[in-house]
Amino acid sequence: MAIREDRRPTLASWPRRIYSWNEVPARFRQSLEKWREEGLPPGNVTYIPKVHQYKRGLEYVTAWLGEEVLLLSGGEEGVTAVLIRPGDTARMTYTIQLLKCGVEVLLEGRTEPVSFQYNRTKEDQLFPVLNLLLGNEPDRRPRTSHPADPALDRLQSDSYAMYNDAKLCYRFGEPIRESLWLPGRGYGLQAFRKQKPEYFFAKMDRGMVVLLTDFYARRTVYLPWEGLAGAAVEEAAFPGPGPRRRPALVLKTGVGEPVAVPLLPEQLGAAEAFAARLKP
Repeated sequence: MAIREDRRPTLASWPRRIYSWNEVPARFRQSLEKWREEGLPPGNVTYIPKVHQYKRGLEYVTAWLGEEVLLLSGGEEGVTAVLIRPGDTARMTYTIQLLKCGVEVLLEGRTEPVSFQYNRTKEDQLFPVLNLLLGNEPDRRPRTSHPADPALDRLQSDSYAMYNDAKLCYRFGEPIRESLWLPGRGYGLQAFRKQKPEYFFAKMDRGMVVLLTDFYARRTVYLPWEGLAGAAVEEAAFPGPGPRRRPALVLKTGVGEPVAVPLLPEQLGAAEAFAARLKP
């Protein structure tokens, strides 16, 4: 019987800020050489070891200089480097699963996303990179509490968990101009869990933020207006358990798959009205 790999993060996989260049693993140094000549300080570099129990895992190096980000990933086949300039991000997805964080970026002109994963414990070291990927200044610190707002006050009463998660919207600017909270339902064995899926749409000045939460993870999608091709309530495909095709609020995008959230029958009217108002 095959033994399942343990992919949980450990202390050994925590991101490490670089203080001197000899701390960078040798395989990544050549890819950083050009930026070093241009004045890259070692403090702008973070090394993310792979989860050592995960044989096929990747290790990463992130670096930033000015308004640009360099993502390096190293696996068995060598090192891959991706340079991201201002305006390149067509869509970013940020996922939290216990201590495991994942960032997936779809870039203009590319069909395959670039991604990296890290232990959330040291996420503060990666704030400059996350900020630049979202079009912010590297030293920006988003607000950590909601302002007084009737819609958010109702959300706090309806779902304190989503009220707290919705603070992730402020990484994309502020304020939240308009929002829609959609509680979901579980299927199969998930139907017996007390915690049900929840979804939250936030209209921001710079684009849309969609939060999708369930028992396993919290996923936040940041979608600039330039990448939004339309919004509609229509039938969409979903993985099981549950019906494979269901009514959904769908954000159609120019890059990547649409962002679709399943709807309950009583939510159709509110979702249609919200979709009709989704304009910059």
